[in-house]
Amino acid sequence: MSRVVLSVAAALLLFGPGVAQEKPLFRSGNQTVVLHATVRSADGRLAPDLTSEDFEIRDEGQPVKISVFSSDPQPITVALLLDMSGSMIGHFLRVREATVFFVDAIQPGDRVSIGTFGDEVAISPLLTGDKAVLNQVISNELWPGGGTPLWNAICAAMRVLKKEPGRRVILALTDGADTGGLPGLKGDRGDARDGVEDDGFMVYAIGIEGAELEKSMIELTERGGGGHFILGKGDDLQATFARVIEELRHQYEIGYELPKADGKLHDVEVRIRKPGMKVRARQNYRAPKGS
Repeated sequence: MSRVVLSVAAALLLFGPGVAQEKPLFRSGNQTVVLHATVRSADGRLAPDLTSEDFEIRDEGQPVKISVFSSDPQPITVALLLDMSGSMIGHFLRVREATVFFVDAIQPGDRVSIGTFGDEVAISPLLTGDKAVLNQVISNELWPGGGTPLWNAICAAMRVLKKEPGRRVILALTDGADTGGLPGLKGDRGDARDGVEDDGFMVYAIGIEGAELEKSMIELTERGGGGHFILGKGDDLQATFARVIEELRHQYEIGYELPKADGKLHDVEVRIRKPGMKVRARQNYRAPKGS
C-alpha cells in the first residue's frame, strides 16, 4: 500500500474547487442544529437510558425545544492520528499494539482512516471498516522520526473527512505540543478551531506518558464536545482507546430548530436534569448565513 502525503497539491486534487460540502452540524435544509452529548453518572459510568425530557438546551442563553432525539448506538467515523515524531520511538510498539486493539474493537458500520505525523503528515485515503486493510496500514505505514506537526495533521484529517456525512471525529495521540508546521502544508490551530465551529468536527486528544496537551488543544476538544486524556507512565493506552470507542458508540443525538441563520457564532449549552450526572457536548457552532 502506498503512502499518501497530504501536501497542498494533494489536498487540491482531493478537494477541488466548486465542490459542495455537507455540514453535518445541520440537517433539513440547514434548519436543524444537531448535537452529540456524552453523559456520565457520578461514578464515571456512561448513562445510556435517558430521555429527551432529561435534557435542556440553551442557544445564546435562550431555551430551545428539542425536536430530534436518539439514544441508539451510533456508528463511528474517525480519523486516528498517531504521533510518529522522534520522541515517540520508545513508545512505538505500545502504540502499534494499541492501534491493532482499536481496529479489532470497531464494529460493522464503523469507518476508520489511520494517519501519522512526524517527518511528514501521511493519512491513508481509505476510510473503511475492513480490518484486514486497516491492519495492513498499521503494519506498513508507521514510520517514526521528525517533529510534531500536530495542527497540520488535525487539519489534514479534517480535509479527508470533510465530505463525509454525519458525526466526524478526529482522535489524536501525541507525546507533546506542536513543534511547527511542515513546509507547504496548510493548517494551524485557528484552522482547526474553524473546523470544529464551522464544520462540526469532534476532536479527542490523548497525551501519552504524562505529556501536557496544549491549552488550545484542550479547548478545541471541549468546544466540539470531544474529550482529552493524559496517560501516566504505565497507564493502559488500550483502555483509553476503548473508552473513546464506548463514548462514541453511546452518545446522545439531540437536535433543535436553528433559531437564526445569521452566520454568527452561537454559544450553546446542554444541561442534564438528573442529579449527580455530568454532560459533555459542543459549546458553540457557527450558524449558516441566510439568503
